[in-house]
Amino acid sequence: MEYQLKKEMLPICETVVEASNEQPVDLDFSLPDYCPDIERILKCRICPSITSKNISGDRLDVDGVAIIRLYYLDAKKQAIRICEHTSPFSCFFNIKDSSQELIPVVRVRTEYLNCRALTPRRLDIHGAFSVCVSVYKKSYQEFCCNVEGDDIQQKKHSERVSTLCGIGQQQFSVSEVLDIGQGKGLPEGILRSELNVNVRDCRAVSDKLMLKGEAVLRILYITDIETGAQDTMTFNIPLSQVVDVQGITEQTQNEINVDVLSYDVSLKSEYDENSTLVTLDAKLCATVFAYENRDIDIIDDVYSTSYELETTQKQTGIKRLMSITDDIISAQTDVSITDDGISKIIDIWSDSVNFIYVYENSTLTLKGKVNCGIFALNEEGVPFYSERAVEFNASPNVPADLSDVQVRANLVPVLSFRITGNNSIEIKSDISVNAAVFENRSCKTITAVEANEENKRDKDMTAAITLYYADEGESLWSIARHYCTSVEAIRLENDLAEDTVNVKGMILIPM
Repeated sequence: MEYQLKKEMLPICETVVEASNEQPVDLDFSLPDYCPDIERILKCRICPSITSKNISGDRLDVDGVAIIRLYYLDAKKQAIRICEHTSPFSCFFNIKDSSQELIPVVRVRTEYLNCRALTPRRLDIHGAFSVCVSVYKKSYQEFCCNVEGDDIQQKKHSERVSTLCGIGQQQFSVSEVLDIGQGKGLPEGILRSELNVNVRDCRAVSDKLMLKGEAVLRILYITDIETGAQDTMTFNIPLSQVVDVQGITEQTQNEINVDVLSYDVSLKSEYDENSTLVTLDAKLCATVFAYENRDIDIIDDVYSTSYELETTQKQTGIKRLMSITDDIISAQTDVSITDDGISKIIDIWSDSVNFIYVYENSTLTLKGKVNCGIFALNEEGVPFYSERAVEFNASPNVPADLSDVQVRANLVPVLSFRITGNNSIEIKSDISVNAAVFENRSCKTITAVEANEENKRDKDMTAAITLYYADEGESLWSIARHYCTSVEAIRLENDLAEDTVNVKGMILIPM
């Protein structure tokens, strides 16, 4: 005899692919004729970006461009010079899934880079960067919430889980012409730029999420090619974008990420020497996960009052969204960056952010460091480069006593500084933290129940009531199971409110 199981299908976010592909960088590179000779290398960087990502059939194709930027001092030791080499790259990832609505999230990460000058005009460059891919889809997880049968008794408990209401992704472009203004030097070349995106507000309306925020572009540019004089400028560009997310509502909790896939910054002064205009062309990608928390019943145990049962169980993972944090943490440090004195800080930026989440003693801690790049002038006015790290430590507000914590986070630091001594500076980092904190739990769930009709349970039918001497704390479930009755019947007969026996002594078992 097989019983009917009532099942519930819960929509969840399934990770289809989690992989990375390392791309080598090996160059024997000579400077173009228009670049002056190298006196000393300051810094060499890999700046990879994504130009396209496309799922076709059972694979994800990713195309991009890796720009190798060399910063160096010319032979006169007066100016920071830049030389760039652009290399396209392509890679693919196998996807063992035929679903139509797969959501790929693609990011790039620099692994290492070594650079040495073989001659004043020739370089040997070796390094690598990784293309990191996560592919998600909406799938369904099956839970048995009830076993139907007149002779069936069930023990259940309630679990709070997060269901995926919707998932959406939208690529969009930002094209702006920006004015440095008349109060600064005329731009003659760009040494360095960085583009970060902050989401300030969001609103769900009719299966759509309206995002508002800003893109922050910061540039270090040359105002005099001959002397290499520099200046900096920061632009705050308002953003507004609509993302289609089927199932999103005003009540859902929304995990939102806006990634900069690629961008290009150029000067209008290339065509007009008196222009103060800068053009920005950027490709951005917004990814939204909409969750809703709800309670479901999980069957812990089941028995029949008439037959011996054969049950099948499996271990099932349950995920619950605990919080979505959008916060700013601050950290600062005093560092010594040279033995030759500091006359000016030209520019300071975040080269990378490394962090981990540690969950110990019921406390979730965010630990990491912001690796800072610094261009500065020594007391003699000669540019130099230095790298320092700002360590940070914060504890997001999440409930205690979680079993297993998973965090998906994006960190965007904004750096500031002040010179504190002849050779030292104080670096402050204000880090925007956008993180979704999940609790992972595991429990056994019933997948099948079948009665052995040839093996009936022994049940004393000679009396209506049986006397039983129970110990304090003994489970009513185990007593009811042994005597082929129900917990509710024992409760009613003995006027009990709890699931355990409060006081050692005699109780009545209705048969």
